[in-house]
Amino acid sequence: MNSPQLERIHQLIKRSKIAPDSVVSLLKNTLIGTEGSLYQLLDTETKIHSLHLPKHLYIERNGKAIGNVTFCERPVQINDEEFVSQYMRYFAFDAIFQGGTDKGKAQSGLHQYFKSLLETSNLDPCQPKFDKSIYWAFIDPQNFKSFNMNEQFGFQTIGSYHTKAFSRVHPKQHQSVQRIQENETDLAKNLIQKFYGGFNFFSDVHLFDNNDFFVLKVKGEIVAGIQANPSRFRIKSLPGSSGKFLIKALPYIPRLRKLIHPENHEFLATEGIFWKTGFENRITDLLEGVLHLTKHHSLLIWVDENNKMLNDLKIKWGFIQKTKKDNEIKIVAKFNGWSEAEVHRIESSKKYLSGFDMT
Repeated sequence: MNSPQLERIHQLIKRSKIAPDSVVSLLKNTLIGTEGSLYQLLDTETKIHSLHLPKHLYIERNGKAIGNVTFCERPVQINDEEFVSQYMRYFAFDAIFQGGTDKGKAQSGLHQYFKSLLETSNLDPCQPKFDKSIYWAFIDPQNFKSFNMNEQFGFQTIGSYHTKAFSRVHPKQHQSVQRIQENETDLAKNLIQKFYGGFNFFSDVHLFDNNDFFVLKVKGEIVAGIQANPSRFRIKSLPGSSGKFLIKALPYIPRLRKLIHPENHEFLATEGIFWKTGFENRITDLLEGVLHLTKHHSLLIWVDENNKMLNDLKIKWGFIQKTKKDNEIKIVAKFNGWSEAEVHRIESSKKYLSGFDMT
């Protein structure tokens, strides 16, 4: 039997498959990161309408969203089988809900509601189903409020990742690099699936979006490729006195301002990079060619701690990689109905990461 408080909160929460303007406004103004490094995503208004099977759960007060959780239904490969998971894409709430850094702090009714919701497989604690389910997300461990709240909800850390930044002030043209043709996507998809065999959380839902997949060909044969989504963010703050200086100075330094522009930093968020054996030495050509074609100066590749595939590539990553702080972000998940052996196998596996999910 449901408690009166749970029923009352359930009635307060609105649900929609299409993000209302109030939620878009809330997320547009949400800062990402920690007190030292804060960023504001500038593509939210367009990207939120490109999510795969989203469910927006939100609370409004006087027409203004004061809290939102967005889950994306995501078919992924888990332990060599396809499984429909729930990826927690957005989580933004008023400070009164977020709690503090003290793990023992009393939990609000909303905490209890979402804790109950995450025990279900259908996102409904009032009419729950309890099938096998996975909820997963990415959290900065330096963001103590979010990280502690994630533990309160029963999530556990199953891995971590970092980013590799490839940058060029003047990216060279490579005739062998081109946008993929429509009749080549099935072949490329097969090559990608083979390349990421054994990776957990692999999904192709955002591959080939907006025709932003690029391939490198040798003698007409596709030997490498990558999805590269144009993205933008605003750098609100960087740690230390040097960080404050950089934000003010970068727009006036001729070469560096092409690479980093604090008010409107444009880059490519990538995923699905692959190559055929024997063509490892052509990945620099691929990355540089993509930058040239898209008129960008940098791109990011997300790599989990168990995936060493980039380590053996002889790539000169460029200025941004040399100077950026390499923060480690945690991959967290809540498993309902999974055995310890199954979870351990997931923890120790390589994990696929999507640049679409990170921006």
